[in-house]
Amino acid sequence: MPEQEYTEEQAEILQHVFYGKLDRLPSLASKIVRIFTSSTFTDTSMERNSLMQHTYPKLKEYCREKHGLEFQVVDMRWGVRDEATDDHKTTELCMQEIDNCQRVSVGPNFVVFLGQKYGYRPLPTKIEEEEFRMVISVSSKEDARLLNQWYKLDSNNIPSLFCLQPVSSIFTNFTNRAHPRLMEEDQSSWWETMGKLNRAVRVAALELFKQGKFTAQDNHRYNWSVTEQEVVRGIINAKDKLEHTLAFFRHIENINVDLLRHSMKFIDIASKKVDMEAQDMLSDLRDVRVPAVLPESSIIRYTVEWSDDDGLNKTVHADYLKDFIETFYRRIVDMIDEGVRKQNTFPTNRVFTEILQQLHVVNNFSQDFQGRTDILERVRNYIQGSSKQPLVLWGEGGCGKSSMLAKIAFESSSWFPTRHCTPIRVVRFLGTTPDSSSIGPLLRNICQQLCFLYQVSENTIPTELSQLINYFKRLMEKTPSDKPLCIFLDSLDQISSADGAHSMSWFPPTLPNHVKLIVSTLPGIFNILNTLRNIIDSPENFVQIKPLGEDLGKIVLKAWLARQHRTITDIQWALVHERLAECNIPLYVKLVFDEIKLWKSYTKVQEKDLAKTVSTSINKLLGRIENQHGHILVEHALSYITASRSGLSEAELEDLISLDETVLNDVYQYHLPPIRRIPPLLWTRIRNDVPNYLVEREAEGVSVVSWYHRQFAEVSHERYLANPDQRRRYHSQMADYFLGIWAGRPKPFQFTDNQKRMFNLSSTDGEADRKVPAQPLIFTVNKGAAAAGANASSSAIRYNLRKLSELPFQLILSERDDDLYHHVLFNYDFIHAKLSCMPLNSCIYDYESTFEYNHDKEVKLMSDALRLSSSVLAADPNNLTCQIIGRLLPFYVSCRKIASFIDQCENIGLHHMGLIPAFNTLASPGGPLVYSLEAHQFAVYGLEVVSSGQHLLTVSNKFIVFDLSSGDIVRIIDPKIEGIMTYLAVAPDQRYCVTTTISNQYIICNLLTGEYILRDYQVPGNGGKNQPKPTSGQQPADPLLGAAVSNAHFALWTSQMYQVYTNKGELLSTQPTRYQIIQIELLPGPEVEIVCRSEEIKADQEVARDRMTIDYCFVANSDSSADVNDSAEPRCLTGGHKNIHSALILTRDKRRMYTCCEINDNNVEVYINKPHPVNYTTERIWAFDHQLFENKDRIFAFILSADENYLMAVTFKGFKIFSFRSYLWKTCVLPGGVRNIISGTKRLTYTAAFSHNNRYCIACVKSTVFVFEIEWGELVASFDSHFGRILVLKGLSSGSSGNNYVITTGMDKTTKVWNLENAREKDISITQLDKAIEVMHISTDTQIIMAQTRTQLCLFDMKTGFIKGQLIASPHGSIYQCTAMCTNGLFAAAAESGNFVIWDVEERRITFSTKIKNIFQLFLHTAETMVLVLSFEPITAANPAQVNNANSNNNPLGQTIRAVTYAIPDGDMVYERSYIIKRMLQPKKAICTAEDTYLLFIEEKKNNDVLSVHDPITGEHIHNVKLTYSGYKDIISMVTIPKQAHLIGLIDADKGVVVNVRDRKIHLTIPKWSGQISSDGKYGLYAPTRGGLEIFEFRNGKVVRTLIGKVAEGVYDVIAFFTPTNKHVIYYNKGKRTIRVFRTIDGQQIADMKCPAKVRQAMATQDGQALVVGYEDGAVQMFLIVDRFEPSSIAALKQWRQFQLESRMDPAQLENNDKQADIDRA
Repeated sequence: MPEQEYTEEQAEILQHVFYGKLDRLPSLASKIVRIFTSSTFTDTSMERNSLMQHTYPKLKEYCREKHGLEFQVVDMRWGVRDEATDDHKTTELCMQEIDNCQRVSVGPNFVVFLGQKYGYRPLPTKIEEEEFRMVISVSSKEDARLLNQWYKLDSNNIPSLFCLQPVSSIFTNFTNRAHPRLMEEDQSSWWETMGKLNRAVRVAALELFKQGKFTAQDNHRYNWSVTEQEVVRGIINAKDKLEHTLAFFRHIENINVDLLRHSMKFIDIASKKVDMEAQDMLSDLRDVRVPAVLPESSIIRYTVEWSDDDGLNKTVHADYLKDFIETFYRRIVDMIDEGVRKQNTFPTNRVFTEILQQLHVVNNFSQDFQGRTDILERVRNYIQGSSKQPLVLWGEGGCGKSSMLAKIAFESSSWFPTRHCTPIRVVRFLGTTPDSSSIGPLLRNICQQLCFLYQVSENTIPTELSQLINYFKRLMEKTPSDKPLCIFLDSLDQISSADGAHSMSWFPPTLPNHVKLIVSTLPGIFNILNTLRNIIDSPENFVQIKPLGEDLGKIVLKAWLARQHRTITDIQWALVHERLAECNIPLYVKLVFDEIKLWKSYTKVQEKDLAKTVSTSINKLLGRIENQHGHILVEHALSYITASRSGLSEAELEDLISLDETVLNDVYQYHLPPIRRIPPLLWTRIRNDVPNYLVEREAEGVSVVSWYHRQFAEVSHERYLANPDQRRRYHSQMADYFLGIWAGRPKPFQFTDNQKRMFNLSSTDGEADRKVPAQPLIFTVNKGAAAAGANASSSAIRYNLRKLSELPFQLILSERDDDLYHHVLFNYDFIHAKLSCMPLNSCIYDYESTFEYNHDKEVKLMSDALRLSSSVLAADPNNLTCQIIGRLLPFYVSCRKIASFIDQCENIGLHHMGLIPAFNTLASPGGPLVYSLEAHQFAVYGLEVVSSGQHLLTVSNKFIVFDLSSGDIVRIIDPKIEGIMTYLAVAPDQRYCVTTTISNQYIICNLLTGEYILRDYQVPGNGGKNQPKPTSGQQPADPLLGAAVSNAHFALWTSQMYQVYTNKGELLSTQPTRYQIIQIELLPGPEVEIVCRSEEIKADQEVARDRMTIDYCFVANSDSSADVNDSAEPRCLTGGHKNIHSALILTRDKRRMYTCCEINDNNVEVYINKPHPVNYTTERIWAFDHQLFENKDRIFAFILSADENYLMAVTFKGFKIFSFRSYLWKTCVLPGGVRNIISGTKRLTYTAAFSHNNRYCIACVKSTVFVFEIEWGELVASFDSHFGRILVLKGLSSGSSGNNYVITTGMDKTTKVWNLENAREKDISITQLDKAIEVMHISTDTQIIMAQTRTQLCLFDMKTGFIKGQLIASPHGSIYQCTAMCTNGLFAAAAESGNFVIWDVEERRITFSTKIKNIFQLFLHTAETMVLVLSFEPITAANPAQVNNANSNNNPLGQTIRAVTYAIPDGDMVYERSYIIKRMLQPKKAICTAEDTYLLFIEEKKNNDVLSVHDPITGEHIHNVKLTYSGYKDIISMVTIPKQAHLIGLIDADKGVVVNVRDRKIHLTIPKWSGQISSDGKYGLYAPTRGGLEIFEFRNGKVVRTLIGKVAEGVYDVIAFFTPTNKHVIYYNKGKRTIRVFRTIDGQQIADMKCPAKVRQAMATQDGQALVVGYEDGAVQMFLIVDRFEPSSIAALKQWRQFQLESRMDPAQLENNDKQADIDRA
């Protein structure tokens, strides 16, 4: 957690929570403001309606935008339906809702409006048996008869109660809307009966009070109103009243009681007179008891005049109403702000909140736990025992794993000795919170908890997943003995599959001392349980959670009933026992309990009253709720919850139902609401009847309601969403809500004809504002900050996570493709917002989810583009524009939706990125390349596909594991070796691997744990001493050549020696061989299969054929745990075979061998492994079987397909593929000039493979991948994305996830994944040169970029990005040292392989060439009509001994610098001069001052450096300037000072010195300046390698603008310069590998672009509108500099794109576009 100061009390609570202690837990920080409004009904309707219409929507918006809180008002006076009256639950629900508001609300939770009406006084719904009998004893016979009719004894309650019966149990038509007349009669009868019942109980209570049997409070309980009960609970008996409650008192002067029609709404009337009893009770409450507990500041009083027009109305009392709602808003806002402030005074860090939430879950789950002492005892023994491996609880869904784990966590602290021991409890119920739903946040959160406890800085926690996994394991090792650590992870199956979590590579199979890990999971889900069985060796560490059993089920039910003060009758128990015998898993038992706890003793149970299975029980529960609360309302409410992605907040659910006309038409069929929204009471009643099955949890920053168990979601989905049309309708309505379609505007609806007649309406058409909130993508507290776009502070921005998560899901499932494309998938704002606040995978998931319904090509292209850009976008979403345009621009013309997205990138995207790719600059999707994985720093020599095709294991100087489905890094294991690993072998069970290194070390790495053993290879016969390590660049004396691995053993071999080890690294055997070892394989036994040469061959010796032998031997001193069978049968050894050559391969079962035999030249033959004719029990032999096919070509290697149905023979010109099914072979010929060449150590393998379906043969030659179709032998495609030799090729042996992938690694440090299904797709490649860009020149006039690498000089077209041609000096190839090109683009010069060459660029011809060696500078001057050529020649000594001495001391005698000026283009020599340097290590480049006034050289004169000043036209020497100023250091470079013909800048390591070369004086010294200066000479740049960037005034060195603060970014090379127009500053940092662009006028950053490779050179065009970048990988890219506040740059971008668009369209398309434009204008 971040370091901050805490009070002593806060620090104690922090420690308490972080240790995982479960007692005295603080409440969770709330995510909602929930206010219960209490009032009487009729007299406050004007105020309450005004609040609903005007104030509550504003408060909802305020809470959401400023604090990220939900806002909800509970008004139980509104929307009371007949069903609520029927079961008499309204008052009870009101009390529950007050408690809920007090529990969850931030700030205010209760507001009361009191006027002059006391209000409705309800009947008591439950009366204890003894008290009821007392009431009967003093009642009249008539009253007693009536009370006994309506109250029944429920002896299932403890103590027994008399319960008021539902109205419809006697008046059966009370809620029968099908018969309105009968319903009206029964309702009238009930109101009359209720009056009689009220009088009866009040009279009896008063009599009992008079007799002294009732206290005054007892008597009052039979008389008080609902409003008073609410005020007592919400204010008088509440805690912290001042912070959470408000009271509004309104007094109406001069009420005209005679106007009964109006006055009875505002004052209690009885018998046409004021009810003084009610008024007295109201006065006591309002004027005495509330002021006694609330300060006057919390009571707002109003006095208004009576109006005979309705008593109160909006017109007459407009001023009062306005003041009321404004005051209400202001006071509530103040209380909310204060509540948030107080909530934030205690640490609201995510870690603290996460831990606290999980601990509360433990307490909630464990309190329901009963029995299962055998499992508890087993786990206790594990925790107290010595096991070093995790414990796994597993069982079917609903068996009680979560409760079991919660109970274990609850009890675990008591299993440690209490003295000197403070156990740490880390608990996570996976999938219940965002930080427990995916592996990265989960591990980071746990590490943060442990860091706090172990006093380790949180800053040491890495962000990269593989490093985080290793950190987590190392952190556990810090556990001290007095603080034992127990980690509990529930439901591994609930964690997201992202980052390879289900492969369990993050899971520690062995634990440090004092650490225990207990997890739970379902069997069969994601294969997690089987993976754990592979990881954990001990079977005792797997505990199955079985059903409770009938007996324990009964015990559990009785305990739960007792806790609720309930029981059931014996007859009822009989049915329960019968059901428990059939099903007794905990979830079913819980469902049974929730059914039987409602049974009264007078309830007559039947067989159908208890379902037999979980699913039928859930269906029965839902059916009962539908019958009780209305089928339409319940179905729609639960459908919305079920159809949501991650649950709905209650505010969202109320909004959705309020937009649902079907529900509202049902609710309001008999009356008109004041506002067309669902009354809160209706949902409250439903939620109350679904106890514990709808749970609250956090999702996307709010508290949502969702199904507590997976089976509830499944049943609900089947019940409500099985019909496709209905399902789409629900998803569509939810999509509309999250789109915000109805925010702030009325939604139309239709009245029924019956309603039209009933309410005397003129039309059935209606519309109403539902007061639902807007759904922006971003909430901004400060609207001004939001307008600043990318420059707004992050604190001012909060993303609408609910919309970003739910909207794509709802649009996809509603199959509204157009809206999905427009608002989500091809909407820049949406994608950028989602990338900014959610994992990249969640964004890609939105695209991939659409394929189930509609496989759209453009969606696939966008998805693949995001995946290709994953490493960049995950770090910085602001690069979205560059990445999408750079990859998808080629599809602009053909793909309409992609074109729209690109247009948005170049419009809206300018808020985040001001560098726009001029043409496609990155690898485009749609072709075969899926990923280019670039995490290694060196060449990748080893590659294996592991985890059943889910992961890629790659090795260089580190082990890096990639997720094949996402391209993400899963794990990095850094053995910290010297050099790199050159060979990788993985065990068949993939538990471990062995690698060898270039420095003769070997590494045994456990692929499950990441643990490794690094050892130096021991040379036999060296006394057990390690072989001396070779120095850097030195080859070991006997280098390791390879490794072979079985599950239990591995072998290492050098040229003529091999050693066999156990998988723990114990040496078993060392054996020399006569000839060179080619390959070794380990077989069970262990038996060594060894292939050697059969003759002595020198390393560089060419032979016609490679003669080989294959032989076998057992390892003699193998340990007992080896691969040997336990049977006593003798081991059978295979005999060797000689006289084979060139290549061989064996089938997996080692029964067949394909090779070439000496006597049959290059024909391919088959040998069979069969028993020896004599020693058949102990020996086998290789026997010739038949010739496979005739062949005359030399074979280098054989390759078998995974199913062994095809054999590939690698030949010089291609490949021969033999089919064992057809017994025919096909020849695949490499393109002309391409040949298979085997060099280096002889291997039996080759970089070729079969695709998993044997459709393709894939082969790599140098840096190219060739794909052949086997059926016809046709070359299908070739891929050239590697720019270094390909080292390893692997095809997936099976179609992982349905993909036909092949993987390559290369010298270019990359691992590339190719999809062969796209092999025939057009590959939109990026123009790249073969080596790194060294120098670039730009000609704006001719729109040409000349790029120089070491071997190429290419001309790029600035309009297209394509190469226009090359300047070639020699047909045999060239080496270029330096180049130059005129700004008009007409002529170019180069130092090429010892020659100086001038070209006519347009004609591509050489105009001049001469021999000049060691050229180090070409410099154009005198209006580019001349070129200065500087070269050097070492000075040689006359005495050879001097030369030897000089060389031995690395101290040359000096160099002669020759400077020759040639005319352009003919090459006429203008002048020549030379000078000698001795002290300088490197000669210095020459330069001209502004306007080519002086030509300057740095020379040596009398042991001093001088500036030699010359006339650039004639070469005439003018004078020297001595460089003897104070602080002189070796000059690094010279800089021309613009517009100052006499000034020059001399740059050294510390400063820049400006010299007046005419006057030979120091003009200015500028510390830290490295030579960057604006074209007008007014400003310079400070750009130190340690970070930071500042603009300073050149004349005085004063900093005028800081572009990058002085932050420690490491010491890296930087490129920094002004654009020629001085409008922008360009800055590249080699460490960050980003190019940043700043506006010079105000210093604002307009771009921060991640580069695809290291930048070698960057320069701007003369007009300052474009930036050209040359990369290390040979690519040249151009970006337009577009400032959204500069209209001219935006116009230039549009003009550029228009030109590109027109150049790609054919004339017919252009004509159609023109016609469409005319139509649009018309």
